[in-house]
Amino acid sequence: MEQLNVILFLVGFFRTLFVFVVIYYLIKLLTKYVLPLFISQPKQHRDFREPRPSKPEGEVTIEKNQYNNGRIPKDEGEYVDFEEVD
Repeated sequence: MEQLNVILFLVGFFRTLFVFVVIYYLIKLLTKYVLPLFISQPKQHRDFREPRPSKPEGEVTIEKNQYNNGRIPKDEGEYVDFEEVD
């Protein structure tokens, strides 16, 4: 009777081990072949702001945030004034 329990335990153990191995390789195959199909699709343009006109290289412009009204949020950080050292 004890031998039967050992055999049944081993059968259950190997069946569970087999299921884990199969699931592991299924996940591995899915991530290798199926996931890149979803990732490589072109991403849609999600920027709903006005498109910025192209500027010549080297041109500098300053754009103010019209929603802030000149106020800096408290969590924005600290202003640091830099000086040139010769």
